[in-house]
Amino acid sequence: MKHLHFDTISSTQDYLIENLEGSPEHFLVSAKHQSKGRGRSSNKWDSFSNSLAFSFKVAPSKVLTLTSLEIAILLIKFIDSEKVKLKWPNDLLSVDLNKCGGILIQLIDGVAIVGVGLNWGQSVGEEHEEYKTGKGEISSAVLNDTEFETLPKAIYEFILQNRMEPSQIITDWNANCVHLGKKVTILDGDDRVDGIFKGIGPAGEAIIENNNKELKIYSGSLIINRA
Repeated sequence: MKHLHFDTISSTQDYLIENLEGSPEHFLVSAKHQSKGRGRSSNKWDSFSNSLAFSFKVAPSKVLTLTSLEIAILLIKFIDSEKVKLKWPNDLLSVDLNKCGGILIQLIDGVAIVGVGLNWGQSVGEEHEEYKTGKGEISSAVLNDTEFETLPKAIYEFILQNRMEPSQIITDWNANCVHLGKKVTILDGDDRVDGIFKGIGPAGEAIIENNNKELKIYSGSLIINRA
């Protein structure tokens, strides 16, 4: 495995993609701070102190569209599934339902390039005005300089050693979904769907119960209706 760690970088995802040609099968890029971290749907992922930022190469899941869901499950298994839960399609939420992690996946030449951002510990006084979902933390830990490098490596190794079959991905994802059986809204451009989240289907699609009908939603941003 090749692992490059930086104190500061614009984006671990961009760096890995730019250096993809000729790279080994297992390639990890991590950084203590990234200035232009990227999230899903071209959103910005803010970099806080005590947060991990890393990107890596991995073979896609047997069902391609389950890849991000599989990575999310493996992340919470590494962390602690009692502390962190899942929100469709690929967010990690803390126990107070604030976002503490996100996943970005790009498929290039049959290889999944996975970007991960995790708010590992407290970052008091660093709220960002553009942080739309509420910032959560996985723990109250304060990372030392070594852990910004060693934790991403340990997580990547855990993922490589614990790949999952599609049926197990679906079962485990539903078991760790924080909004299973709850009222949600899914927005995708000008489209809006409201209903009860019933779980994910065989391709990772959201199954929404609306007016006694089940709708399958393949993309969008989900809002948990807390009222």
